[in-house]
Amino acid sequence: MSSSNIFEGADLRTFFRDPYGPYAFARQARVFRNDGVWYAARYEDVDWILKDRRFGKQPPPGSEHRMPEGRPQPAEERNILNTDPPDHTRLRGLVARAFNAHRVAGMRPVVQSLVDGLLDDLAPRGGMDIMRDYAYPIPATVISDMLGIPDADRDRFGHLSNEIIRWGTGIEPGVDAKTRAARSKEAREAFDDYLTALFPAKREAPEDDLTTDLLRAESEEGRLSEQEVTKNVRLLFQAGHETTVNLIGNALVALYRNPAELAKLRADPGLMPTAVEEFLRFDSSVQQLPRVVQERVEVGGQTLEPGEMIICLLGAANHDPDVYEDADDLDLERPFVRSKSFGGGIHFCLGAQLARMETEVALGTLLERLPEMELTNLDDLDYAFNPFFRGPKELLARW
Repeated sequence: MSSSNIFEGADLRTFFRDPYGPYAFARQARVFRNDGVWYAARYEDVDWILKDRRFGKQPPPGSEHRMPEGRPQPAEERNILNTDPPDHTRLRGLVARAFNAHRVAGMRPVVQSLVDGLLDDLAPRGGMDIMRDYAYPIPATVISDMLGIPDADRDRFGHLSNEIIRWGTGIEPGVDAKTRAARSKEAREAFDDYLTALFPAKREAPEDDLTTDLLRAESEEGRLSEQEVTKNVRLLFQAGHETTVNLIGNALVALYRNPAELAKLRADPGLMPTAVEEFLRFDSSVQQLPRVVQERVEVGGQTLEPGEMIICLLGAANHDPDVYEDADDLDLERPFVRSKSFGGGIHFCLGAQLARMETEVALGTLLERLPEMELTNLDDLDYAFNPFFRGPKELLARW
């Protein structure tokens, strides 16, 4: 099955609306290759690859020729997502303290107040696009506050972030790879230019935010370059809102397509923490994670060479029937088995606890405040053609 294609038998629109059938096909092979890239779809293999140091983020010297074309070079994107130790260890250590469990728990009242304020404004309308009007403002506001992004600039930041994701990881039919890369680069440079202009004000008048902390590490500790501050602030903004927006949307789609589970959660709001874990597993907002082979290694009877890329299909692993009983069913009382939606190993998602907390508050409050809410486009959802990020473009509600 080395030449198998997970898109086989389905057009792009059909695939992105429901990739889980093709994922079941993909799990028939331990690993398979498509367009010069390896794929792993089974939970056991994905879990191992994400934790094993023989798989990293950048190609070993001399093996770059085996990498897919168009991948940004390490010097262009020095952030915690794309670096290996020791750089990754240094960068993550500087950022991680902002996302520790105690600090996240202390943010819950702030998130609750934000959610209550949104619903105070939305409830009298009788309808909304949940993605645009509710799911997006919550994490976008929280991460902007954490980073110290001025209020007047947040909409522009959000637009540029969406453009980076659209052109950098998406598939735009009729648009060639060169054009996609150029538009992604243009959005990245605009984002970074703004940050470079913001930094002097942060240095002159330091505030209690993560951007100021990183700049202080640059100037006082000499542990960061300005370029590294820029790339990591951009990454944190993107990661801090995109995945949680989609997690909230995907969770609501799952609930309303499973009325018995929705009724169960309404009857027992105490199920919410366990429910969020099941939402993460059932329809992950992050569907793929890439790794680069660091030394010759065998996976599922196939030999992978240094510099080759392997994509871990998180959505496929999360539906592996060898791990989850009735894996394609939503079960809010499923015995706890953590999904792969936040990755694994040294690159496990820094914002996992924050995303969980935001989703718990957003869903719990919405279901309590709008008990008669219906989703009106549940049978006609549209998804971006993006193999990495998954969430409905619109989620229309009325009450």
